[in-house]
Amino acid sequence: MLPSVENDCTCIAGRAPTTNLTMLLQKTLHMGQSLLECKNRLANIHSYRRQFVMVTRAIVTSSKTVDFSFRGPLGFAGHTVLLGLDSDSPDQVVFESVGGNLDLMGIVDFTEVRPNCTEITLAVHYEIKNIFFAWLDRRLRFMDAFVNRELRAVRAHFEGIAAPYSEPATILPMLETATA
Repeated sequence: MLPSVENDCTCIAGRAPTTNLTMLLQKTLHMGQSLLECKNRLANIHSYRRQFVMVTRAIVTSSKTVDFSFRGPLGFAGHTVLLGLDSDSPDQVVFESVGGNLDLMGIVDFTEVRPNCTEITLAVHYEIKNIFFAWLDRRLRFMDAFVNRELRAVRAHFEGIAAPYSEPATILPMLETATA
């Protein structure tokens, strides 16, 4: 049997203690607009907040604060207040949560690939404070499905792509029937 030292959190045999429950999401999408136009349109959340499928509240409470709520599977109701932070680059938006049942921090990076084509990269570290829903998210990845669905809806709105509401992306793809 291998020795184990518990005092300084070094564990040679068995499992190391796991207290870090944060998850990382990173998404990239392309928009058919110039960098400046894309940033300006996305900054005006009032113009497209009705396009969100699962978002129940997205209210700008001040110039850098957004009160944000959404519904998830099995009765999960996510809520956070997002605060915009200063960034070194004018083509980045940095934010973190200052309340709610989700702790998160993230960055949105805008890169002009060519004229009228902007690449948007969203990276978010998040932690669900409820242990049950955090466990459920680790197994079912419902936050990943939520972000994918909402980004698809926003992109469809800005690009004029027909996105039928009757065929939404599922939260639990493993429970769908297979199609040939």
